[in-house]
Amino acid sequence: MSTLTPELTLLSQPEAQWRRRSGPALWLLLILAFVAVVRIRLLSLPLERDEGEYAYAGQLMLEGVPPYQLIYNMKMPGIYAAYALIMAVFGQSASGIHLGFMLVNFGAIVMIYFVGRRFLGRAGAVAASAAYALLSTDPRVQGFNAHATHFVVLAALGGTLVLLRAQERGGRAGIFWSGACFGVAFLMKQPGGAFAMFGFGLLLWAAWRRPPSTWKTHAPSLSLYAAGVAAPLLLTGLILWHVGVWDRFWWWTNTYARTHATVLTWASGRIRLANFFAEISWDWLFWGLALAGLVPVLTGRDGADEKFFFLSLLFFSVMAVCPTFHFTNHYFVLMLPVVALLAARAFASAAAWLSAQPSALARGAPWILFGLVWLRVAWTYLGPYVLWGPSEAAAGLYPANDFKVYPVLADYLKSHTPANATFAVLGSEPELLFYAHRRSVTGYIYMYDLVQPQPFQARMAAEMISEVENARPDYVVFVNLVNSWLPFAREDFEHIRNWFMAYTQSKYDPYGVVTFSPNLYFWGPDCLQRVPLNHRFVVIFKRKSTP
Repeated sequence: MSTLTPELTLLSQPEAQWRRRSGPALWLLLILAFVAVVRIRLLSLPLERDEGEYAYAGQLMLEGVPPYQLIYNMKMPGIYAAYALIMAVFGQSASGIHLGFMLVNFGAIVMIYFVGRRFLGRAGAVAASAAYALLSTDPRVQGFNAHATHFVVLAALGGTLVLLRAQERGGRAGIFWSGACFGVAFLMKQPGGAFAMFGFGLLLWAAWRRPPSTWKTHAPSLSLYAAGVAAPLLLTGLILWHVGVWDRFWWWTNTYARTHATVLTWASGRIRLANFFAEISWDWLFWGLALAGLVPVLTGRDGADEKFFFLSLLFFSVMAVCPTFHFTNHYFVLMLPVVALLAARAFASAAAWLSAQPSALARGAPWILFGLVWLRVAWTYLGPYVLWGPSEAAAGLYPANDFKVYPVLADYLKSHTPANATFAVLGSEPELLFYAHRRSVTGYIYMYDLVQPQPFQARMAAEMISEVENARPDYVVFVNLVNSWLPFAREDFEHIRNWFMAYTQSKYDPYGVVTFSPNLYFWGPDCLQRVPLNHRFVVIFKRKSTP
């Protein structure tokens, strides 16, 4: 027996190593398979407004039109370029966009694993990836829509992973490229800049932990990191200057963005924040577990680096969500990586505490509990995950908007209007322009800025009206839906509506009407007479053949 023991030991070591290495990979594949099953079923989910904006801007870029020339918005151009790239590869459709988005989600899930493995071990890293996969598809954060926040997360996680590896291996090039990733995160959406500060904080912490005599050696690393962050920003600025849209880009993404950030007061923002956290759902288990995960982070004796990493990531994640007090649901996507990592930290700590138990069941209890929590949260969204089709999901996820009417309306317009027909969409529905593959005569693809109480409101409304009247669009679309306007000041909305009614009455004929709930489609000169009184609808007018 004794002569066989060494042989058995030698045979078991490679097997144990194989299991340690292949086990996490297999779990990651299962996690990605879950996300694929959920997302592939809903690839053709109709685009919502933000997706419509990014898709329309990306479509224009593919046609050689730079951002901010025919579309005005305070969003950074990185998300427009990302959409253009996705559509160049997968096609200009909702399905193509959501397929590319699924790959972005895959990338974030995998990076969560590699970041988490440095602090949580392999099992904890798998748990963090599983938690993020579930939270990032959560309908409460609009997880089925390809919002810019998901692209920020991918770039920020990439920067974090590259920076951690560079610090481990002493590579200066990695520090530069980590900064470049964080710069891209900012280009996707301004809150991504908070994560660039997080990376800078990690470098400063590494220097602080060394003797003062070595601090000078860290200066080149900080310079390289700053250069990396600046590189994509400078390159983007040069490109925008070269194509002649720098002035408009700077005004919208800097001057007006700062004004927009102050539109909502903390009192209003607090109500929005309370509404987000007041909704009772099983997914709060992960948020609660993240709070539990803070306990071992704060009380750990030998984990100063881990403590700084988690606390600084939590701080800057909160900062990324909070600056404007808007607290739109998908903004909380920016907090999901730290929530997933901290929740996994709670289970990893429990597993470490029970690791000396003789019973395998006791040692595995934390991970069994994690699996039960995960399954319970997933069961909450059985409808969109498994049961609903794209139309049902659109109705269930956005009952007040009915986004599914716009692909149908756009298909009709695309097949019944010339390819060079021009449109003016009075309402915040840029997805209609994308679906129809028609251009707007005005860069104001959202009406929100024209009716909000802000210093530039009157100027913007006048500019939009002037652009429409001077361009004389072939078709004018008016969206009679409050969510498409959000009139903060009723008189401002009435001003635009009164202008629209006078303008179309003299120069346009009714062409078609689409009603919301139920969806009815009427075409022809008498279409308006067939709409029920006080009904929500979209009306299309066609320019008269004679002036």
